[in-house]
Amino acid sequence: MIYIEASLRVVPGKMNELMDVFEKEFLPEGKKVGMNLVAQWRTTVGTLDEITDLWGYDDLTHMQRVQEARTKSPEFLKAAGHLRALIAYETTRLMVPTSLSAMK
Repeated sequence: MIYIEASLRVVPGKMNELMDVFEKEFLPEGKKVGMNLVAQWRTTVGTLDEITDLWGYDDLTHMQRVQEARTKSPEFLKAAGHLRALIAYETTRLMVPTSLSAMK
């Protein structure tokens, strides 16, 4: 498995709206194109207005197939646009577990 960590800096005052759009639009459409949300956290100490998602993929080929499917789905693109309007800044990292990780 490989993982994409996505940290989303939410527009101040928009956290509840972002979570609503994420749950009702983005996540269902993401599942349809093969996205797998492994975990999601909300920062409560430190950088506020931040959500961190962990997305799981079998390998790079699987990740590329999902990314291609996302670009071909009008429903996903619409949901992503709604979500993007509530994000001030995003960073992503490709993560590969070490032999010590409980997540493989």
